[in-house]
Amino acid sequence: MAQLEVFEGTWEELAARAETFKGRKLRLIVLPVAVETTESVTDERRLREAAAQLFAEADRIEREPGTPSSDPYTAAFGEIIAEKHRKMGLQL
Repeated sequence: MAQLEVFEGTWEELAARAETFKGRKLRLIVLPVAVETTESVTDERRLREAAAQLFAEADRIEREPGTPSSDPYTAAFGEIIAEKHRKMGLQL
């Protein structure tokens, strides 16, 4: 079975290789240019705005300490997690 080759570039870049393609059957797929980049920038901006809003809401939540665990392993695990969050700069 023959292996497919994929060439990607602008029309000018592909046309410069016309001799390579002479006598061969080709399939041309035209990729969108501006729409793809605009949508990804818009999506990223929308995601960042949503994340900022969620973080702001989380910062406004009144925090209440939980009840201490009677299990020493669970309590130790909780302290480890709390210390990790403190090192990351999060307020507990």
